[in-house]
Amino acid sequence: MAGVSTLTVRLYNESIGTITHVGGERSLFAFNEAYINDPHRATLSLSFKDTLGQLLTDFSPYRSKLMPFFSNLLPEGYLRQYLADTAQVHPGREFFLLLALGRDLPGAITVTAENDQPWSEPDTAFDDEQNTPPIPLNRSLRFSLAGVQLKFSAVMNAQGGLTIPTRGIGGHWIVKLPSRDFMHVPENEFSMMTLAKLIGIDVPEIALVDISSIHNLPEGTRQLGSKAFVIERFDRTDDGHKLHIEDFAQVFGVYPQAKYEKASYRNLARVIAAESGDDDIAEFIRRATFNVLIGNGDMHLKNWSLIYRDRRHAELSPAYDFVSTIAYIPDDNSALTFSRSKAFSDYSVDELEHLVAKAALPRQLVIDTAKETVALFMQRWASEKHHLPMSKEVKLAIDKHLQTLPILAA
Repeated sequence: MAGVSTLTVRLYNESIGTITHVGGERSLFAFNEAYINDPHRATLSLSFKDTLGQLLTDFSPYRSKLMPFFSNLLPEGYLRQYLADTAQVHPGREFFLLLALGRDLPGAITVTAENDQPWSEPDTAFDDEQNTPPIPLNRSLRFSLAGVQLKFSAVMNAQGGLTIPTRGIGGHWIVKLPSRDFMHVPENEFSMMTLAKLIGIDVPEIALVDISSIHNLPEGTRQLGSKAFVIERFDRTDDGHKLHIEDFAQVFGVYPQAKYEKASYRNLARVIAAESGDDDIAEFIRRATFNVLIGNGDMHLKNWSLIYRDRRHAELSPAYDFVSTIAYIPDDNSALTFSRSKAFSDYSVDELEHLVAKAALPRQLVIDTAKETVALFMQRWASEKHHLPMSKEVKLAIDKHLQTLPILAA
């Protein structure tokens, strides 16, 4: 692995460029001529467009890390350390970590050693799943799903059971294991995502399952808790094709460690309004309001994404990573500034009016969507909170939190 000096970057299995290790820990990305000269080329990222929408092609070498777009394809925290240890790569050596993980990245990107074969859909048929041994660690390392929590891509069989593919690539479901730091996060996330779906937010298929029912998990992962949250991958289609996605850290060219700092909801709203339309603006406000209501202080730049269903034009992706954090971090604030403030208690009609003015959004659409979201949430919260599997502490924390929000009086 250490002898590799050039990586081939593919989008939808077509070569579009290279990442070259140019000495030390420096790397240089370059598009190839075929991609540059293709007037119908698929979009890799909005970050590679200039203010006129033209493709940027002149890049300088990056020290220590990959350029932000590619750095954001890699996992963070415990997941990075786990996969780096598995691949026998130092977690800070991003060029080589990308090589180790590059066959099954988020979206439609594949990164391999130069002239290596691109990703292909593995055989998802499993014989005698009940007796399949856990994946040896050196075969599970290809799951590089960006994020902090331990999670793996899984295949659902005809009977509805989930199996981690033996070959370590493929799968249409993400299995999110319990947190090492906070209790009952899978139950929390399932409850919040269920509520979001009930009020009309675009949520993929989800489930809460017993960890014991998931076959072929790496050894040691079953010790973290009894339940796992599973969510259908919206970057994979039923017929085995990929849909390209990028998160807003990639859009803004921000490294993961700055995902809480370098942009605001105002910045996100401007991009969504410019690239998509009123439906996505409304969905953005719906999600922003919902996450204020549940007290989710972790909706950072990597928890908002765009999807390229036609390969060229950006839309807001389906929702993910909705968790009520106030149950674990009392008095938590929003991960990102709304328009002037991060305080949930400042999320008001006045704050939305300021957001509307600064991001040039349609005022009536924004205000009406926020008010409608509040009304629908309060109805569903009252009817469903005692039936959802969240802990008593989460319910009490949200009830207390709701009493502090001026948006409820709008």
